[in-house]
Amino acid sequence: MKKHLSISIATILALSVPGIAKASPFFVTDTIGGVPTVSGATLETFDEPSPSFLTLSGNAYLVTGGRGLPDYYTAPYFSGSTAAYFGESPTLGYDASQYVAVETGGSATLSFSTPQNYLGLLWGSVDVNNNYLTFYDNANNVIGIVLGTAVTGVDGGSDQNGTAYVNITSTTPFSSVVVNTTGTQGLWSFEFDDVAYAMVVPEPASSLLFGAGLCILGFGLRRKLA
Repeated sequence: MKKHLSISIATILALSVPGIAKASPFFVTDTIGGVPTVSGATLETFDEPSPSFLTLSGNAYLVTGGRGLPDYYTAPYFSGSTAAYFGESPTLGYDASQYVAVETGGSATLSFSTPQNYLGLLWGSVDVNNNYLTFYDNANNVIGIVLGTAVTGVDGGSDQNGTAYVNITSTTPFSSVVVNTTGTQGLWSFEFDDVAYAMVVPEPASSLLFGAGLCILGFGLRRKLA
């Protein structure tokens, strides 16, 4: 009996396209004191009065400094190379410039004029069980959600070890991102600053791997028909 090589298109795609074998369309990396992983990305520091691509709703604010209970938020903490990369100050310590704070019952929406597939943000005092980002395509369909649990190595505090620069790459382009938090009003918030975004062209190696996968598929089909 002849043994036939059989491989599905889905398998080829899973082998050829980074991240497609996972349930989530996102590849997430984070670094305390990190910077954007994409060179040439558009940068936003939120230091102007009202950035055109930002919409705030409910309990969401452009703020400086921080305030205590019952409306609690704390500025992200700069360390490493983040502040220097974005031209912020101080280079070490709490963000002294304007940033976005979202409390329970509020949302911040980042809307892009053209689809993007990379987003970076300075995510302050990461509440891993409460903070989350929802990504939408240009038809306002949900692509997926990135939870605070995707951020590793943070301790939930408001100091250096609670803030990370988070880089998110999506296999599906997105047109908007909504920032939210859950939990008791006044106890939880999502603070962020220094956003970077871009449409990243796939690396040549990925294209070559995809082409190789199609060649394997064609070879398998010929073997099966023989």
